Amino acid sequence: MSENNINVPKIRFPGFTDAWERRKLEEVASYRNGRAHEKDISDSGDFVVVNSKFVSTNGQIKKFANKQIEPLEKDEIAFVLSDVPNGKAIARTFLVPESNKYSLNQRIAGITPFDNTDPYFLSELMNRHHYFLRFDDGVGQTNLSKKDVEDFEEFYPAVEEQQKIGSFFKQLDHLITLHQRKLNHLQDEKKSLLQKMFPKNGADVPEIRFPGFTHAWEQRKLGKVVDVVKSYSLSRDVETDEDSGFRYVHYGDIHKKVADLIESAEQLPMIKAGDYDLLQKGDVIVADASEDYIGIAEPSVLLDTPSDKVVAGLHTIAMRPKETTPLFLYYLLHTDDFKKFGGRVGTGMKVFGITTKNLFKYPAVLPIKEEQEKIGKFFYELDHLITLHQRKLEHLQKQKKSLLQQMFV
Repeated sequence: MSENNINVPKIRFPGFTDAWERRKLEEVASYRNGRAHEKDISDSGDFVVVNSKFVSTNGQIKKFANKQIEPLEKDEIAFVLSDVPNGKAIARTFLVPESNKYSLNQRIAGITPFDNTDPYFLSELMNRHHYFLRFDDGVGQTNLSKKDVEDFEEFYPAVEEQQKIGSFFKQLDHLITLHQRKLNHLQDEKKSLLQKMFPKNGADVPEIRFPGFTHAWEQRKLGKVVDVVKSYSLSRDVETDEDSGFRYVHYGDIHKKVADLIESAEQLPMIKAGDYDLLQKGDVIVADASEDYIGIAEPSVLLDTPSDKVVAGLHTIAMRPKETTPLFLYYLLHTDDFKKFGGRVGTGMKVFGITTKNLFKYPAVLPIKEEQEKIGKFFYELDHLITLHQRKLEHLQKQKKSLLQQMFV
């Protein structure tokens, strides 16, 4: 096979047939270092300071300065030079969208593409490239030098093909951004509605209600409206690849959202058979241990009659609702009011926990069951919509990753 056949991508735009040429970065762009901003950093200001946190969070975390100490111009590339071992920021790129807004911090390189190089193409090519990642030994701080970056060697097509590729990925990134914003909006909307559709600060009615419901909500201790289902100290050691007919809810899987809205027992790990008290449809299971107070009593709920026998495992408290609907209780345990309660009664220093006794002291405020049903169904459908958008976003991100591999040499 000739070199010309090797030095072309799997997928190309029509009309391009020439082989790509190998070039070092110093042949296609200039390099400069950023400058220290520490004395001028603030939470507000005229200019965004482009540091590693800004680049690695896609601009979500920002610091500002009132001086543009090292100006970045439109279509320049900010490139992260330094990171902790196995860090996620090293070699990330940020393509500057406009001039007179951004200032380049130290340990960030400014890459200025030459006229024969498309900025978007180069930014995608450099971003987290394996050439740079190999400098991370997983032990010490990674610090890329000017020479390391300028020696970066890859294949480049003619600038016209670069522009086609750059434009394509720019449109794809725009689509991904739109889906991310929509997802963020739905998640923020859910968080807001959780606070408005459940009473707070001692109130006996919420801010927002479904039409037709006017009665005050009634305060009940959580322990009075649920029954306890036995939990077992079953660690990961009991898991098996064999079809035993038994599965369990482990507190770690609740935190990882493997066990969250449990619509099928197949979501859960299989365990060795045993003589257990079993969970049933409608049971709510919470994690009684967490690495932070926010995760105390993180809930899950068994939404369907399980095809296998399901058990409450390590660090869980299992409840069987008797005067509350399962979905209402599940979402009640997501409210800020409950999270604050968990923070007050939780114990521990490095690992935080809550006892059944303390959990059951929670002063739950409950409407009649018909209103509970409405609220639970509403949030369940909202969660379903959020999941659909999450899957669409993940599909686009995977599609981009695949296309990057096939449209570059």
